[in-house]
Amino acid sequence: MTTQERIDRDVLHRRAQVAVLSGLAAGDDVSDLMAAAAASHVPGWFTPDVALLELAATALDVASPPGAGPLAYEGLRERYLPEVTFRGRVEHRNSQYALYATACMRGGLQPDLLSDAGWWQTPLWQYAVFAVVIYSRAAAERLTVLVEEIARRIAARHGLELAA
Repeated sequence: MTTQERIDRDVLHRRAQVAVLSGLAAGDDVSDLMAAAAASHVPGWFTPDVALLELAATALDVASPPGAGPLAYEGLRERYLPEVTFRGRVEHRNSQYALYATACMRGGLQPDLLSDAGWWQTPLWQYAVFAVVIYSRAAAERLTVLVEEIARRIAARHGLELAA
């Protein structure tokens, strides 16, 4: 019996971040971004939820520079992610949690992701991809730049080199 060597969690963490930001910079659609993030999900070993929420927190930070007014939560998903329809209470709650967890992390509070979302049927990292997209699009609109530029700014803050 052979055992497969596990990839280091830090490598998977950065790989997930690079994959999603590279796709965002290339203009990939949300389903492509999901597939890119899924490649780093190793059940029982690594889930990219924290990696992606970190990107979303940076995007929120870019969207709300010092002196800028707060970003309104109301209508955020509908405005910046119109191609995704959240159905039912669970999907609405899970997407809301990802957006709120991002804001907590930006503010310096680390949410208890395992306790809060570890039991979800749909993994948190999928909703974290939505949060990255929403906050990146909001940042692009507020700064009047392309989403590609926001993805590059986020990558630079994390010391990541995006795929060409």
